[in-house]
Amino acid sequence: MRRIAAIAIAFCLAAAAVVVTTPARAAVTTIKNRTINQPLVLDQNDDYILHKVYISGVSDVAALTLTGKISSVRLSSCVFSNIWAGATGKASAAEAQGAIVGQFTAVDTAFEDAQHQLLCLREGAFGTVTFQRCKFRTTDSFLKKIYAEDPWRTTPPTCEFANIDRLELFDNEYVNTILIVHPSVKTVVLRGDISNLRLESPSTHVIRLEKDQDPASLGFDRGAVASADPANSPVEEDPEAAPAPPSVDGESAAQAPTDAADPATEDVATP
Repeated sequence: MRRIAAIAIAFCLAAAAVVVTTPARAAVTTIKNRTINQPLVLDQNDDYILHKVYISGVSDVAALTLTGKISSVRLSSCVFSNIWAGATGKASAAEAQGAIVGQFTAVDTAFEDAQHQLLCLREGAFGTVTFQRCKFRTTDSFLKKIYAEDPWRTTPPTCEFANIDRLELFDNEYVNTILIVHPSVKTVVLRGDISNLRLESPSTHVIRLEKDQDPASLGFDRGAVASADPANSPVEEDPEAAPAPPSVDGESAAQAPTDAADPATEDVATP
């Protein structure tokens, strides 16, 4: 009896020592209706929601930077524009710096008029990245100024994608830019214009949707999350060392555009 009692007591003590924990839910950080001329950095393991956030006029840095581990990011009706390089020669509308992002979604958002890159999701790891009805554009006047200041330049600002499980590009607008998809992007799902898309590897899995086709009709899980370690991510080649494509929006990328009205003010409302 004493042995049975001892065993029972030991079992109860062991059971009491087991602590059942549930994963903590990510905090929700919401930023709405803001117009600023300072860079914004997202660096917490939160669910970020940005709505009608306008950032312009910063120099030598990205208007929006993702870094560290982030649960998710959702942009809606935001604008990141007018970014010029400074002493370090760096200028992009949005970029990642060693970020691990579960899900990234941008809807009705503009990435425009940045001297070097409109968007650079290259340094880090991403689950599902979705852009829907977004604008990636360099206005003719901005592009003409870029070429005038750097006569050796032959390509417009680019958009780079790397280390992404699934990249979704739905019904976006691309003007005076090149989309570069590196081999580390596993799957690309496209709907709409893809004339400026350049795949660095023929082995990239590409799915082309018909007009108005619902992505849900494909039956895949859109909830993929990032699991790669940026430190072990493959090193990509410098896109500026790659040859320019033969044309961008129907004209040579090396050809400076003629003067035209700046379309940036036509469909981007001021807050």
